[in-house]
Amino acid sequence: MKLFSPFVTFSLFIILIMSCAKNDNTDGASAGASGSFVGRVQYQGNSLEVDRDNRLIRVLRDGTDTYKIEFFTGIPNITGIRFNKTNDSTWASTDTTGLKEVTIEGKLLTINYQSNSQAWTVNEAVRK
Repeated sequence: MKLFSPFVTFSLFIILIMSCAKNDNTDGASAGASGSFVGRVQYQGNSLEVDRDNRLIRVLRDGTDTYKIEFFTGIPNITGIRFNKTNDSTWASTDTTGLKEVTIEGKLLTINYQSNSQAWTVNEAVRK
């Protein structure tokens, strides 16, 4: 019984230290770029034209430094997006041609993406 009290105290100390450890996320585009958004989705391409309000859009990590955007409405997903974190609440795609713009600014997602005669447009979808 004399050993039980120090063992419990030591165990609680270890649990306290581990639970208070800082979670360091050192990659450039943190998990904050991922998330679910709701907004108007417009798509044109492959003989399909879609314009729908209040649609779910998900931004998911697809690899170590790439993301994919899922639309869930028969619209093809966008894959291979890379983000740069420009400040605490803004992530912008790294494409420099201006044809593949994806921006997450605070709670808003904006997409103006064109590739292979397909075009995706989302204006200010709100984080869910």
